[in-house]
Formats: sequence, structure tokens, C-alpha cells
Amino acid sequence: MDERRTRAKPIPAADRRAEIIAVTETLLIEHGSATTTRLIAEAAGVAEGTIFRHFRDKRELYRAVAENVFDPVRAAESIAEGVSDKTDIEDKLRAVIDLMAAGSQRGVLVMMAVRSALVEEPDRDGTRPMGPPQFVVEGNKALIDNLARLVFEPHVNELRLPPRKAALVLRSLTIGAWLPALNRPNQPLSSEDVIDVLLGGILTRETP
Repeated sequence: MDERRTRAKPIPAADRRAEIIAVTETLLIEHGSATTTRLIAEAAGVAEGTIFRHFRDKRELYRAVAENVFDPVRAAESIAEGVSDKTDIEDKLRAVIDLMAAGSQRGVLVMMAVRSALVEEPDRDGTRPMGPPQFVVEGNKALIDNLARLVFEPHVNELRLPPRKAALVLRSLTIGAWLPALNRPNQPLSSEDVIDVLLGGILTRETP
């Protein structure tokens, strides 16, 4: 490839890095582990060498993409924007379920594609046991905090559960229902199903 054709206009390093991360995320969702730095460079409109001026290697790039997918600030902003013009709890739930479903599918596809770049061996002294990367743990905690604060706390007097526990139930129902590996080709739950179970339960209760 003629590198002159892919030489990009100079932009601040942080902006170029963010652009490469965003392009890589899209390609990982489309192509999975078949994504190459050549594909990334072409999509970003840069030379392959530009990628490695911003990332030490492909592993570092992939980890940056995964961290961006689970970025708690990005998630909080999306949830806040989604519920900002809504006062009814059902309307808020519809908005955040759609956001979480899309985010869950995107996150799983990215994590499947980059899993080899995220493997962390446990420390010999046992101070870091094997498990999910810390940014996944922190992102999940932030998601529960944001759902409790932005969706459920304004309606605390309408709830039988504490806001944080309600947020945990919502997270579990939604992310479990939209996991790509488990629920294709037929989606077993709709957003209305999740809302109905979350707010009404699954038992028919007759008033005495």
C-alpha cells in the first residue's frame, strides 16, 4: 500500500488515539479476531506505523478498546442522557434497557475478540487471583451505582427493593437476556418483558 495515500492530517495525539480506538472497536465487532492492523489503518485513514506510535503493540491497543467499552464515565453519560427527559419509571427503564442491551452485545463481541490480550496470570503470592480484568469489575460496579442513582432513587417510594438491589436485578435480567452467544437467533425477552418481570414479578397474585 502507498503510505502517502494513508498519511493522515496531523491532529492532537489524544484525539488520534481515541479515533484509532473507536475504529478498532467497530472492526472487532464486525470481524472479531480476524481484525488486522492493516484493516484498522485503512479504516482510520492512517498508515500502520501511526498505530504503533500511539500503542506499544496490538495487545495494548486491544486492551485500550476493551477499557473504553467498559468506561464508567461513558456509561454514566449515556444513562443520564437516556433518562434526562423522562419522569415515569417505565419510560426510564425502556431507555436504559435499550442502552444496556446494545452495550452488552457490543461488549461481549469485543471481549471475545480481544480475550487473548486481556489474560492476566495470577501473582505467585496470590495477591492477584485469576479473574476478570479490574476495569471490568470497576465498570460493572459503576453500572450498578449509576442505575441505582439515575433510574431508581428518584422512585424510591414506589419500590419494594432498595435502589441498588433493583439495579442489580435490572442489570442481571437485561445483560443475561441479550448475551449474543446464548440468545441468537431468537431473542427470548423483549424490553417490555424485562419491565413486566422487574416491576410486576412472575407470579399471579390475587388480592384477598
